[in-house]
Amino acid sequence: MPKWALIFACLLVFALGVPPLSMAQSSDTQVAVDEIVISGNRRVAAGTVMSYLPVRVGDRVTRSSLSIALERLYETGLFKDIDITLDGQVVRVSVVENPIINRINIEGNDVISDERLMEFLDIQPRRVYTRELALEATQRLLDIYQASGRYAAVIEPQIIELDENRVDLAFVVDEGPLIKISAITFSGNEMFADRVLKRTISSREQKWWAFFSAGDKYDEARLDYDVRLLRQFYLSRGYADIEVSRVQGGLLPGRTGFAVNFILEEGQRYRVENIDVSSEIENIDIEALQQTFDFGDEGWYDVRALEQGLLDITNTLGSFGYAFVSVEPEVVTNPETGFLDIAVRIGKARKNFVERIEIVNNVRTLDSVIRRELELVEGDAFNQIKLDKSIRNVRNLGFFSDVSVRNLAGSSEDQTITQVIVEEQSTGELSLGIGYSSLESASVALGIDERNFLGTGRAFSFSADVSNKRANVRVGLAEPYLFGRNLTGRASVFNDRVKRSTVSTNSTGVDFGVSFSAADDIYHRVDYELSQSKTTEKSTKATSITGENGKNILKSAARYTVGQDKLDSRFDPTEGTLLELRQELAGIGGDAQFYKVTLRGAYYRPFNFNTFFLGTRGRIGTVSGLGEDVTQSQRFFLGGRDVRGFDLSGIGPRDTGSNTAVGGNSVMSGTVELVSSIGLSQDLNMRWTIFSDFGSVWGTDFPNGVTGADDSSIRTSLGVGLLWDTVVGPLSFYWANPVSKESHDQTKTFQFSIGTRL
Repeated sequence: MPKWALIFACLLVFALGVPPLSMAQSSDTQVAVDEIVISGNRRVAAGTVMSYLPVRVGDRVTRSSLSIALERLYETGLFKDIDITLDGQVVRVSVVENPIINRINIEGNDVISDERLMEFLDIQPRRVYTRELALEATQRLLDIYQASGRYAAVIEPQIIELDENRVDLAFVVDEGPLIKISAITFSGNEMFADRVLKRTISSREQKWWAFFSAGDKYDEARLDYDVRLLRQFYLSRGYADIEVSRVQGGLLPGRTGFAVNFILEEGQRYRVENIDVSSEIENIDIEALQQTFDFGDEGWYDVRALEQGLLDITNTLGSFGYAFVSVEPEVVTNPETGFLDIAVRIGKARKNFVERIEIVNNVRTLDSVIRRELELVEGDAFNQIKLDKSIRNVRNLGFFSDVSVRNLAGSSEDQTITQVIVEEQSTGELSLGIGYSSLESASVALGIDERNFLGTGRAFSFSADVSNKRANVRVGLAEPYLFGRNLTGRASVFNDRVKRSTVSTNSTGVDFGVSFSAADDIYHRVDYELSQSKTTEKSTKATSITGENGKNILKSAARYTVGQDKLDSRFDPTEGTLLELRQELAGIGGDAQFYKVTLRGAYYRPFNFNTFFLGTRGRIGTVSGLGEDVTQSQRFFLGGRDVRGFDLSGIGPRDTGSNTAVGGNSVMSGTVELVSSIGLSQDLNMRWTIFSDFGSVWGTDFPNGVTGADDSSIRTSLGVGLLWDTVVGPLSFYWANPVSKESHDQTKTFQFSIGTRL
């Protein structure tokens, strides 16, 4: 073939293989839209489709712009198939609609209820169904099961197609077994053994006997908390460079449990060498602030001591009127020397005044009920100590599950807005209790109690308590601010029956009084009681001692109580002091003629950063007859809850002929105890206690011909106890052994109670 023919043939093939320029650019050719046609839609109106379509009649479009329109329609979730074509100057949109959900079912679930699972689904009937929607809902359900420890759960979404493009959506659940933590290991720990670190964290390895514990459940949030606990453990022991990370080991073979590993870099242990406090606030005693830090005699760094010192500085400055103070610490370590320095910088601040006090979240309780407990009022100079006391006062009302405070910037730099934030809790209670005590056997209690009637702070109560040792019924009313003043008025009627050994006393009467608080947590209370009592004795031998057998004795008595209460809580104190003097004078008419005085006190102190609590409490008292002998019902009795290790009324004067406890004219008792939860499961709300009780009651004059035992020697006991707060009420178990006692005393080594705390 000639060369020119070959060249011509190649050019011809090339020309045929390359499209014309107009064809190559046709995809970007702009076309003016004359009409838009929607087809395939049955439920979704054509206008709705048009509203999502970014194309209008008259627009100039290209094929690439139509691709964008296609994406916009898919994003609506209304359609499972869409086709957009350009036919000349007509845009044709053909759609296939997604079905509508007719009904939602959950099948196969036993551990978690349908109602709870449906709350997390966030899907309602008549919603458009998409596969993505079903997958997201499935993951939410899996998250619920994994949070409850069921990591082997499998959930499969299924649809049942119905007519009119509807579907029933079902989630088929295989909950699987409850998978717990089988192994907890630590890597990099050289200074502390695994067993020590395991006691530090809240997670626990699964044990067959720990069926009440929730700590062995695999929980991501709990494990993150464990990382913080481990850091706190090392930082409180001098290891300022500690690094802790957690590596999830995952499910063990066969899905039998989880293995969790914590990786630690302990670093070096440091002592504190220098503490430098600097302040931009003038006239502040820097040396006094530096003394707030206490790192012990050996000076090992302890982050808890650092945090406590910073808190003390903040509170001290707050008591001077500085509401917003920046107190920033900086810790500088020196690995070569093993010492570190702490620099505390106090930022510039101005004294503040309370511009406004806001009460937040009190739905039921009136503002005035809360405000009258506050030591600060609007316009006062800000004072952190008074604010802390105010919050304690509000907590002690018992109306709220939580009370907190938040200080906000006011209208100017020297003004602050103080918010008192409360969380209401139920204050009305209808209770029927059945209890058992080793001291009083079975008991039944019925109570109706409203501590915050209509949110006014007024209280109404009815109680009935019956056991083989007592039968008490009481109805009472209380007005916390009588006549609009800081006076609490009380009135009640009662009937009390008490049995001691062979002696029973029945008393019926009324009492009423007022109380008020003064400065520095000092309170006063004045009461008057008018009652009539009758004592009966099974043994005639004790008649001359009690002096009451078969007699109706009218008692008209006035009581005055003064005390100082600095306890952090009236219900479960852990810090503070209490000192109270109570005097009672009977003889303002009536038959009873005596004067009784009782002094009691308490001291509580937390130490080792609130991991241990030391408590001491005690009382002394005496009663004297006014022109006549003191009768049995007016005397003191001791034992049981007061001095554990001894029976009720097991200590003190006793008629040896009838073996009857007759009480004494003088009494003293006390307790020293240590309480902690260290070593016990935090999930069980359990605490242990080591205690020593002591006391004595004495001073009964035995007539001629009556054989009695009366000794003023001090009895003591040592014991241990377990305190357990359960859903059915507090449980108390005590084992106490009398160390010193008299031959006529009656002992009881083990005591326990359900529904009341000894």
